[in-house]
Amino acid sequence: MTLLSRLFACSVLLATLPTHAAAESEAKACKYVNVATVPLRYTGPSLEITMEGSLNGTPARLLVDTGADFTVLTRTGTEPRDMSLWNTGSIASGIGGFSRVYNTRFKEFRAGPASAKNGTLRVLHDFGYAPSYDGILGSPFLLQADLEFVLAEKTIRFFRPVDCRDQFLAYWDPDATVIPFDYSDSRAPNPRFTVLLNGKKLRAMIDSGAGTTSVTLAAAKRVGLKLDAPGVERAGYRTGVGEAQVESWVAIFDTLQLGAETIRNARVAVTNTLHHDVDMLLGADFLRSHRVLFAMSQEKLYISYLGGDPLGQRRGIEPWMLQEAEGGNTDAQMMLAAFYRAGYGVARDPAQAKSWFDRAVAGNNPAANFSVGRSHLSQRRYAEAARHLRLGLEQLPGDRNAALLLYLARLHLGEGDAAKADLQKAFARDDKDQWPNPIARHFLGKVSEEELLEEARDDKLRAKGQVCLAKTMMAERATAMGDSAKAQSLLFHRPECGPSAAPRPAAPPPPAATQEAT
Repeated sequence: MTLLSRLFACSVLLATLPTHAAAESEAKACKYVNVATVPLRYTGPSLEITMEGSLNGTPARLLVDTGADFTVLTRTGTEPRDMSLWNTGSIASGIGGFSRVYNTRFKEFRAGPASAKNGTLRVLHDFGYAPSYDGILGSPFLLQADLEFVLAEKTIRFFRPVDCRDQFLAYWDPDATVIPFDYSDSRAPNPRFTVLLNGKKLRAMIDSGAGTTSVTLAAAKRVGLKLDAPGVERAGYRTGVGEAQVESWVAIFDTLQLGAETIRNARVAVTNTLHHDVDMLLGADFLRSHRVLFAMSQEKLYISYLGGDPLGQRRGIEPWMLQEAEGGNTDAQMMLAAFYRAGYGVARDPAQAKSWFDRAVAGNNPAANFSVGRSHLSQRRYAEAARHLRLGLEQLPGDRNAALLLYLARLHLGEGDAAKADLQKAFARDDKDQWPNPIARHFLGKVSEEELLEEARDDKLRAKGQVCLAKTMMAERATAMGDSAKAQSLLFHRPECGPSAAPRPAAPPPPAATQEAT
């Protein structure tokens, strides 16, 4: 029996919970039993869909990701708990390329009402960002039962059908669209199904781990998209599992058809990547505007449109974001602060940006703490910088840039030996070429300045930013070591940082990217 099967078998989820009929069709023999309703929340810089669980007796946040092929932990979950890892020798693929896969042993793991003891789980190590969640619940876990997404209520519901066979299961809407699965792969049970984009057949799946709906560049070209056409916008880069940044655009397609539903002028992201045998991912923006039931027992999807923008694409501050921020979600507060600061989809408003940012700081948001820590470091307030960076790293231990900044702050405070030991531990499992590992290796005396800059230039796409960061970090370290002449020389010879580079080093903010787990 697999771990995921044990999670259900050992729990009450599908076996021993008191049952009640969530709905009963006219054929009275059919009972659709709601065996668990699990609350959801939005987590992290991209407000991804998570649920609560626990790992080794401590609370854990778990990404609800129907697009993931298996359930794993992340270094955000394993590192603060000092969980031992061993390399499996295998890799996992994602939007950003590949990640090494480790194994770890756990004493207890709980996801919603399901729990298991004394088992093993895989660990994904390489992301293009520091994951804001401790683990990822993939499709083998989520789709062992019929699963309903009701993001309007921020819940998922697990159902067990009793003698329902081919009965209509959308108990909330007699007019719900019904879409049959194309097939179900036992190794990756997330169902594929057919949609029509501009009248052309594409294979799609619903991916709750993707923030927005997207189509691959290859598929978009098959339906007639030209990247130089009017209305096609560059949308920067996306990151996820793996470290690569993937080019993306946003385009408007005449129609997107899902069974009986037609979305006109469908605004969809276009990504220069492949998703195995899938052309299109319907993401969290689709789930917010629809009620969706994965009827695994019948190999069908039941879908109801609830209103609003069917594919939000996060073009500005959406009502659900504002509701989250006003309700105390510090990640949403940080998102609103960023939108108001940049004037993204709203009028630029520095006062509003500061107000939301201050609320996030007061709420101990990790990204806010990193930002405050960077500010204090640039102002030579090293004790305050170290305090805020530690607070952030307690929640996001995988943020390697913050780990480097904490080392520098502690070096200024005279904690060199302890700072060096902690830095070595933080980067112990990272690939030596994985950025910003070369900076840590330089600080630890393993590579020279020339070797560090050479490694920074190796990645042609990001060479300029990496060289800028490397020189800035080296200058800060020289200052901490009392070599002000060397620090000034590094600071005034940074053409990679642009003409407005400040003479005092301060770590640049993370690159704008849409973070997705799948």
